Amino acid sequence: MEINIEKYKNEIIRELQHVVQIKTVLDTPVDKGPFGKGNKECLEYVLSLCQRLGFKVKNLDGYCGYAEVGEGDELVGIIGHLDVVPEGDGWLYPPYSGEIVNNEIYGRGTIDDKGPVIISIYAIKALMDSGFKFNKRVRLIFGCNEESGSLCMEHYLKVDEPISYGVSPDASFPVIFAEKTINNISINGTVFNSGNIKLIYLDAGIVINAVPDKCSFKLECLCPKCQEKAMNEINSFFENNHLKFEFIKNNNELLYTVYGKAAHGSTPHLGLNAGSYAILALNGIVENKFIDFYNKCIGIEVNGQKLGCYAEDEYGPIAVNVGMIHYENDTFEIKINSRLPFNITTKIMLQKIEETIKPYEVSLTLLSTSNGFKIDPNSTMIKTLVQSYQDVTKDYQSQPICCAGGTYAREFKNCVAFGPEMEGYGEMIIHQPNERITFEAIEAIFKIYFQAYKNLITKVTFK
Repeated sequence: MEINIEKYKNEIIRELQHVVQIKTVLDTPVDKGPFGKGNKECLEYVLSLCQRLGFKVKNLDGYCGYAEVGEGDELVGIIGHLDVVPEGDGWLYPPYSGEIVNNEIYGRGTIDDKGPVIISIYAIKALMDSGFKFNKRVRLIFGCNEESGSLCMEHYLKVDEPISYGVSPDASFPVIFAEKTINNISINGTVFNSGNIKLIYLDAGIVINAVPDKCSFKLECLCPKCQEKAMNEINSFFENNHLKFEFIKNNNELLYTVYGKAAHGSTPHLGLNAGSYAILALNGIVENKFIDFYNKCIGIEVNGQKLGCYAEDEYGPIAVNVGMIHYENDTFEIKINSRLPFNITTKIMLQKIEETIKPYEVSLTLLSTSNGFKIDPNSTMIKTLVQSYQDVTKDYQSQPICCAGGTYAREFKNCVAFGPEMEGYGEMIIHQPNERITFEAIEAIFKIYFQAYKNLITKVTFK
């Protein structure tokens, strides 16, 4: 079944621009909008779009909603999210503009996950227009809290019907057959400054599942010679490590901002943690147990070696991302996001960390955990999705992936993540500045989803 992308391309671009222009970061709850005004507005708009396109729609109390087509006992789910991570700094074009430059749409959510959501809507619409017989129900589910805990899907499973099987268009091609367990932990403590140079505050990171690309801190020193020496050593450290930084000398105070490189929490090795490097720069300069603890037990590593929780299996090592650091008034909090290999459990990881940090009189708290999963890569569903990807791209080399990222797939049975990221269709970056999607990528993703969703309905069953 051939499909003419040109019939839908302009609409996809226009609707994607529109939803990108609605800022959907987690915000103060409003009436019928538990995740804030922007998420409420975006969900209502997407549901109204689907209704205009011929779907049956339902809003589930502002937590999430869905658009459905077809008849039958089995329910095929396509589950994406409308919320986004905060925009951060360093954008070439406004992050909520949806601006088109050189056939690329810029904006937070273009890849993660508004772009794939809009493309999926039109892929199913194209099947509807083609006269395809939906002998199963197909439900496009739109969540509003994926980036901050997936309370939206928790609510969905409380008030509505679970899917029989499905996909979440929120990762990479050719398909994700396994996702690692994700933990969020917090380490807290109380310390005090004991030398001539005092740390007044330090702040880095805005979300736990991203590498902080900026850190600000303030030092106080009453001794001019000590202050000058500290300033020279800190500046030299940043320069030697090729880190961009700014500082202001204001009487007894030194105010610094240091810049790193953002990356997703599942791949912290691709980033440069501004907070970790700032704290390392203060080593030996500021006499403070927080600085000492951080450098000895965490440092700039991203694999948990210093925390004592290193583990590795055939799918790679543990990922340990320090996403948020805050020090002020002699108290500190360090928030860490970890992705576990399948040969270590959350319980064992916590035990290992507890043993490491015990001498430092700090507290460890498990904030949340999300268990991973594995589906047989030789199953009919995985083979069907891979074949659909290959039919469009002619890429026969890429293999099913075990990923450290977490998607809605882990919230449902018989569900995997499927696209949209792939090589050769422009730079696909998420949780960083200048997130964008090329027109070429939109066309390819549309064709893949059209083929894959048709095959999911006709060739896969979990009866």
